[in-house]
Amino acid sequence: MHDQQKKTNQTILGLFFYIFAIFHNNTPTGAEQYMTTANPTTLLMLGDSLVEWGDWEVLLPELQVINSGIAGEHTEELSARLANEIDTVLADRPEPEYILIMTGTNNLLMGNSYFPAILGSMLPRLIDLCPGSMITLNSIMPMQIQGLPQESIQATNDELRNVAEQSKCWFLDITTPFTEQCLPVTKPCFLNDGVHLATRGYQVWAKAIQGHLAALQQDMQETT
Repeated sequence: MHDQQKKTNQTILGLFFYIFAIFHNNTPTGAEQYMTTANPTTLLMLGDSLVEWGDWEVLLPELQVINSGIAGEHTEELSARLANEIDTVLADRPEPEYILIMTGTNNLLMGNSYFPAILGSMLPRLIDLCPGSMITLNSIMPMQIQGLPQESIQATNDELRNVAEQSKCWFLDITTPFTEQCLPVTKPCFLNDGVHLATRGYQVWAKAIQGHLAALQQDMQETT
């Protein structure tokens, strides 16, 4: 009888450690933690073709991405549709946890470098419309366009960073990830036009977004 009880106890103990090991090995860590909920985290993406043409279900499968990109759009056009866009988004869902804005590429390509001023007035409006969302302004991509030097793109991104900070929003600078992870021949991040993203370009951008959102989530947890 004593031996039988001992075997039973050993079986229960072994089962306990087995279940613990399964749980421990499947516990999400790092960037996965903020997404592992019954209701996936929502990311609203506003912008032009760079947003619209992204396969975000594949690139960011852990997020519920609302793709509100319109190809060819300029910043002033995004500003004009902003209120209606947000009304549509909020019609059947709560405020998105995160909003990412990627705009200005078409302005810059047309020689208009003054669009950061439009964002300076647009971001406060967006904050009023979605006060519970964490809003990030994305930098202009380091495009490979003849006649558009990287110094000009960097100067524009410096302006965008200042606009984001003045509006108390966040800024995601994509320049460094692209510089470090893209090579023109073997690992191209842009299509032949030098503007639109290749598959690798979207992958690099998506990874940067994941890291950025994870950092925001961690900061929020540390301050609450």
